[in-house]
Amino acid sequence: MRALVVDDSKVSREFIISHLHEMGITMIDEAVDGFDAINKIKKLPPDRKYDLITLDVVMPKKDGLEALKDIKLLSPASKIIICSSNNDAYTVRIAIGFGVDGFVVKPFSRQKFLDALWRSLKIDKK
Repeated sequence: MRALVVDDSKVSREFIISHLHEMGITMIDEAVDGFDAINKIKKLPPDRKYDLITLDVVMPKKDGLEALKDIKLLSPASKIIICSSNNDAYTVRIAIGFGVDGFVVKPFSRQKFLDALWRSLKIDKK
């Protein structure tokens, strides 16, 4: 399983990556904003894809909601979990409209993140 963690905060990326490692996910790339994420997706060979993308909303250059449309077009099979402190109605409505698979509000606990991950990937808890 391959994952892409998109967040402008290095601390947040490291937190998410540590939990993905707990789940046995070892092929993990990082992106610091929406532009970086889109470029990483485009650079993957055609026979590879990200199975999971975690996406922050508030980032410089290109935020998560702006990037979400392009990400869904470039990688439609990827499961996307929004990991953001923005949980206002507008943000949630846009994210759901684009078909995200999960939404976790920062700051979140390890358990809340893992629950969202299990639900989005539709796998049994370990």
